[in-house]
Amino acid sequence: MARLAAIDVDPSKTTIPRSSFDTGGNRFSIFNGDPKRIQRANAVDPAMFDCALVLSPNPLPLASLKAATPNPVIKLTFSVHNHGKKTYTLSFPTAQRWDFRIKTAAGEPIYVYSDNCDFEQKVGISMVNHDDKLSYSEVVEFNDLSAPLVPGTYTVEAVLANYPEMKAKAELVVQP
Repeated sequence: MARLAAIDVDPSKTTIPRSSFDTGGNRFSIFNGDPKRIQRANAVDPAMFDCALVLSPNPLPLASLKAATPNPVIKLTFSVHNHGKKTYTLSFPTAQRWDFRIKTAAGEPIYVYSDNCDFEQKVGISMVNHDDKLSYSEVVEFNDLSAPLVPGTYTVEAVLANYPEMKAKAELVVQP
C-alpha cells in the first residue's frame, strides 16, 4: 500500500487567493459586510411573535384538590409562536429560556421560577421558523409557594428570557 504525505493546510487570508474572500465592489459578503447591516438582518422583531400562558387547572378548586392529594400542583405552559414570514434566531446568555411569577391580588409575588433554579452558564440559541412555536411547561407544587393559596384571583406572568417584550399574563382563579 502506498503512503501519502500529510499536508498542513492553513486557511488564512494570506494563503488563499484574495478573490476567494473579497467580492469587490458593493456586493455583500460575510467577510467584508457592514456589521450593522448584519446585526439588523439578525434582529428579532417581538411584534412577529404571539405569546400565550395556559394554567391548569383553572379555575382551581382548592378543597377538592387538597382532598385528592397531599400536595396539589399547578401546571403552567408558556408558548411563543412565530407568525412572521422569516426565521428568527433567539439567543440566550444562560440555559434559562423563560421565567414566571405568581402574584397575589395585591401584587406580592408568592412564587418566582428563577429563584428556585440554578441555570447552567452556557450560551444557547433557538431557531424559530415561520409558524413554529416554542413551548415551555413547569409544574409548581403548592408546598413551593411562599404563602398558602387562599380563594381569590392571582396573576401569573411569564416572560421569555433575554426578551422582556415577549411575555404573557393569565389569571388564576382559586375557588374554595
